[in-house]
Amino acid sequence: MRRSSASMGSSVFVAIGLMLVYVWSSLSDHTFSLRDSLPQLFGVNPRAFFLVGIFVLSVAYMVLPRTAKGKVAHLAVLMPVVGSVGTACIAMAPFQVLFSPGALCAAGLVALGFSYCWFVVRYGLLFVGDGSVGRIAYCIAAALIMEPVVRVGLESTFDQSTLTAIAVALPLVSAGLLYGAQRLVERAQSSVPVADGEGTEGAGPAAAGSAVAEASLSLRSLLARGGAAALAGPSDGAGAARLRAARARTVMLLATALLLATVRTLSPVGTWDSPFDPTPMTSSAGLVLLYAVCVALFARFAVVDTEGASALKRFQPAFLLVVLTELTSIVLLYTQGPQSAILYTSMCLNDSFAHILFWATVFCVVRSVRMAPHHLAGLALAAYAASSIAWLVLIGEAEMLETVASVAAITILYILTIVAVKTGEGRRPAAEQPAEGAVQAPTVEAELAPAATDRLGESIEERCLEIAREKGLSPRETDVMVLLAQGRTRLYIQEELFIAENTVKTHIAHIYKKLAVGNRQELLDLVYQKSEMGDSA
Repeated sequence: MRRSSASMGSSVFVAIGLMLVYVWSSLSDHTFSLRDSLPQLFGVNPRAFFLVGIFVLSVAYMVLPRTAKGKVAHLAVLMPVVGSVGTACIAMAPFQVLFSPGALCAAGLVALGFSYCWFVVRYGLLFVGDGSVGRIAYCIAAALIMEPVVRVGLESTFDQSTLTAIAVALPLVSAGLLYGAQRLVERAQSSVPVADGEGTEGAGPAAAGSAVAEASLSLRSLLARGGAAALAGPSDGAGAARLRAARARTVMLLATALLLATVRTLSPVGTWDSPFDPTPMTSSAGLVLLYAVCVALFARFAVVDTEGASALKRFQPAFLLVVLTELTSIVLLYTQGPQSAILYTSMCLNDSFAHILFWATVFCVVRSVRMAPHHLAGLALAAYAASSIAWLVLIGEAEMLETVASVAAITILYILTIVAVKTGEGRRPAAEQPAEGAVQAPTVEAELAPAATDRLGESIEERCLEIAREKGLSPRETDVMVLLAQGRTRLYIQEELFIAENTVKTHIAHIYKKLAVGNRQELLDLVYQKSEMGDSA
């Protein structure tokens, strides 16, 4: 009960915190006269400076993922302040004389993007260690549903000066909710008892004790019998297949980033201070209800219910819905007119669908690809920001071009993604297949121990994966199990997988329970027993 209530509480905190981040970003667009501050000589939409901030921090996440992880406590204090200061700079830019209004407004927008990027990454990755894609999808859907209602409520209730104060305070309030969500996640994780033998553990390899000694003995035996092939993976290309699967997921990640950039940039939702301003959907309670229902259904049926499908099948329905919604918006533009509230609702749906798909994809790729979560999130956001900036520069102030370019870009992107992912999941590349009639040169391992290579081609990781499939371990539990079987300490696992110490303890407890073992030694016995059974088969 304690774990359930903590999990529910953290989900509520994340949904509200994300909603406040979205409201903060929207108020910066609707409340401040950005074009009055930014001179026309800049020649781009004001949102481009906001995207520059996102791009800069995303690149930092890609280049220095471990630094970003290690400086969490410092960034948790710094980033909300940067967002508040940036918002204040935007608000007061046209009313001060100390600095150039354009330069101050541009700097404020960059700071706003910098802080916004930090917030969405922290919220987006909060449940990676202990949660499903459905949890983050529902949180984002709830935030997107609440955002237009809350924003319009604020704009209709308060005057300009009060809205400015609220916009400045929102990143600080959201930071408090983020802190509360993190504490609740840790409480939920700590409510699971830790198995015996994992209470304390040193930072060095020697702390693993006899378990590591046993692992070393077994490894020496494997090396003596099968050489390096026993650790490199099977000779039939299973390692290459995993590499192709990881490549396909990366292609999917980049494709959803480009999709979100296209959808958001080519609509008034993502073009700040745009002259194209249709009647908002909040003018009708029925449209708001329709929007909320459609977003919730998309999160459920297009994202959550496809969790067990392959990368290609999981990707197709949601991507197709985004494309169809974009086409619907174009039809409504010509049938309902540019001031239609129904048109605005369709555009908001399109943007929300793409947004949920993007973060669900980031979440799934982080869970399935063995790479630093901040690196992958930075890669996705950098692709999104860079392509968004490119779109803003290319389309300028055009309106008719937006519809044609949007359809063409999304259609081409969809086709290329399906081809790329299908290729990645299909047969082995031609480069890995021997030419017809060619004689393959024997490898060193095959010359030394051909029979052993056939029997012991599986690596430790592959034997762990087989056990994980049999016992129903989650993807993250499988990652932890592999590192445990390799003799890694809890501290190493924490740093390697970028998860909290309590999360590591929780995963270990779940692994031991599902495998019916009591400590690491029994886990190693199980892994190497699986190997010996394979050898005798």
